[in-house]
Amino acid sequence: MSKFEHPDNNYTLQVKQLIEDVYPKDDQQASVYADARSYFTASHEQQGGLEELKLKLSRAESDRKAQAKVEQLRKQVKDLAMEREESRYQRVERLHSVASRLLSLCEGESFDDTQMLSSKFLGTLMLLTRGPERNFAVLHKRLKPLYKAVLALRLVDKLHTIDVQDNRYLGHVKESVLRFQKDEKMRKKWQEEVAIPIISCALLQDIGLQAPEAQNILHGDDNSLDEFRVLDEPSRKQLLKINFTETLEYLKNGLGMPRYIGNDKAERDRFVQRHTALNVFMQTLMKDSYLSKTGVGELIKIPQIYTSIVLSTKPDFSKKNLPKGYVFIEQLAKKGAISAGLAKAFVQIVGYFPLGFGVTYIPRSEKGIDREQYECAIVTRLNPAHPAEPVVRPVTRNLAYISSGSDEVVKRSSNLYFPANRKKLLNIGRERLMEIMSLLSASFSPEAVDDLIPAYWEPADYFSFKKNQNLWNRVR
Repeated sequence: MSKFEHPDNNYTLQVKQLIEDVYPKDDQQASVYADARSYFTASHEQQGGLEELKLKLSRAESDRKAQAKVEQLRKQVKDLAMEREESRYQRVERLHSVASRLLSLCEGESFDDTQMLSSKFLGTLMLLTRGPERNFAVLHKRLKPLYKAVLALRLVDKLHTIDVQDNRYLGHVKESVLRFQKDEKMRKKWQEEVAIPIISCALLQDIGLQAPEAQNILHGDDNSLDEFRVLDEPSRKQLLKINFTETLEYLKNGLGMPRYIGNDKAERDRFVQRHTALNVFMQTLMKDSYLSKTGVGELIKIPQIYTSIVLSTKPDFSKKNLPKGYVFIEQLAKKGAISAGLAKAFVQIVGYFPLGFGVTYIPRSEKGIDREQYECAIVTRLNPAHPAEPVVRPVTRNLAYISSGSDEVVKRSSNLYFPANRKKLLNIGRERLMEIMSLLSASFSPEAVDDLIPAYWEPADYFSFKKNQNLWNRVR
């Protein structure tokens, strides 16, 4: 595969633009995260300036000879307050715009279509990274918010199969699948009262790390430290505390009530009442994702844990470990650290092999006999029937790359990720292995055959070609 960039198809371009609108490469570019940085940096200064003006106004009002100054100060106080409020509205509107666009990319008219579109979105995100190369940690950091937001939505859709009668918060979102019953009112209600709040919380879960105090811990006073280094225990605890406090601060005061447009008092009252309740729900959801008091926070906490593994920023990250992402979720459930029901539902959604993972497998003849070669495929679907048997799109046929095809299930007995299957090919000979590997890898070297049979492959170069980006078909 060529290492030069190639034009993307329209869908991939939309995903890349959404990434930029959430967490761009350029810190100065307008985005959800830039909004938070600006708020944290300027809020204390603006608040101090406003309080100072109010103090001057109070003094001037008690001086009968300073009426002209009073009017001037009143105008300054009003203008500064309006400026702060307008900035707040703009932050809310940007966040809601991003959430709505994300919904348009991962939400369909039916349950099955929604699962397919979500698979497409998550798979595209994973296929944009080559894993542990160059500044992979920076890219993974930027991909995480959107990745976990979509997983959180899909976990919500699993709630109708889980008993949540003892949890009033989870009960609030339990019937979200009713939106697929061609009920436009229900769909709108779900978008406004469930989807956008959950997406917003997932996107903002670590927004407190943009606060200056957190940045000082991550980067150091002189910006000389590696933010992805392993922190000592006191620094780690301090960072967690700052993130929790500042994230909730941003949710309450940096965002808050959206702008109401209209002149109807009764309508405005309903608007305020509805969004007050939604803000309380979001604050409860966010707070519980840290404190685990009500269980509702696990809707974003479980996706966050999983995402931290499959899009790890740790120096020892390897794509070979991606299929182990589910293991940590199961272990936490066994320890009682997270809901066993939600953990089981989540593993059913993602399976063992993440979307976009490069699977190598032994193809079988029409008679069901293993062939003496292997082929490459990409995991393309959520909700595999069996977690260890991913639904994939084969991208090679007879050791040649192809750009079209249909989904297949790779059986556990064929998947080369499992060592027992790799042993099946060890008897085909070194020369044949060299031939196979040279056909499937432009960067192949004879020494690479010593790696024997690959447990997986890296599909990012394949996906970089526009013609290879149409890996998903709508459900018919």
